[in-house]
Amino acid sequence: MNETAKILGESYGFWVQTGAVILSALMAILAVLHNGKMARKRTTIDVLLQENQDRGLVAAKFVVFNLARDPNNSFVDIYFKEKEKQTKKYKQITMLLNRYEFIAQSIKNKAFEEKIYKQMQYTNITRMWDRVCPLVYEIRQRQNSQTFYQEFEWLAKRWKKKPLKTN
Repeated sequence: MNETAKILGESYGFWVQTGAVILSALMAILAVLHNGKMARKRTTIDVLLQENQDRGLVAAKFVVFNLARDPNNSFVDIYFKEKEKQTKKYKQITMLLNRYEFIAQSIKNKAFEEKIYKQMQYTNITRMWDRVCPLVYEIRQRQNSQTFYQEFEWLAKRWKKKPLKTN
């Protein structure tokens, strides 16, 4: 009588084969997750590099930062006057707000690696939000919609709750 050793009614060979299949599936899942994380990091770095090379975006940041910083002018009034004329300044302000909304939306949906972007842009995002938030609130009020630039606000407030740590 030739009796093979069994575990739970199956031979050792069955369990070795099943274990190998399960281990292979787990390794494939880990590889996919790792590749996704690496792709997010690469995309984030590409976006950061592109932001620094985009002359229009750099000029828009400069204009918005300086307009919003001047205590003698109402940034909100300037924006709506420029909007009526569809001036370059208005387009720069809108471009910048839309850019930050895009970045925040991408971070929220995990298309970008938040940690890397935060390390590189924490001050820019939080300071810019401080400068433009009165404008965003006024846009929302005039448009009767609370959704304008809500992701940008979400990101700035999120980062302010957990600021960068000094090394």
